[in-house]
Amino acid sequence: MTTLRPFTCEDMFKFNNVNLDPLTETYGLPFYMQYLAHWPEYFQVAESPSGEIMGYIMGKAEGRGDQWHGHVTALSVAPQYRRLGLAATLMKNLEEISEKKTLLLCGLVCSRV
Repeated sequence: MTTLRPFTCEDMFKFNNVNLDPLTETYGLPFYMQYLAHWPEYFQVAESPSGEIMGYIMGKAEGRGDQWHGHVTALSVAPQYRRLGLAATLMKNLEEISEKKTLLLCGLVCSRV
């Protein structure tokens, strides 16, 4: 059974199976740390029963005044776990977090390869 949980610093040593995929845009460690420090509730991981990271979503809240929204910076699933609905599950979880914070919307901009 897949577990959704908050991303931790230790996960940066375990998510190469996701990040080394050519379809995944990767960032430097300081970038991941910045998101983890500023928006920890928007940084979630899907973990297999064996402890392997299956995928993750990294986002943030941005806006001004009462015009805040959720923004997805990265959403990636390891190749061996694709076509299982994990990306949709991670996205739905982030939408629910955004709704609890009364954000107007949560968006993901996709690029084609």
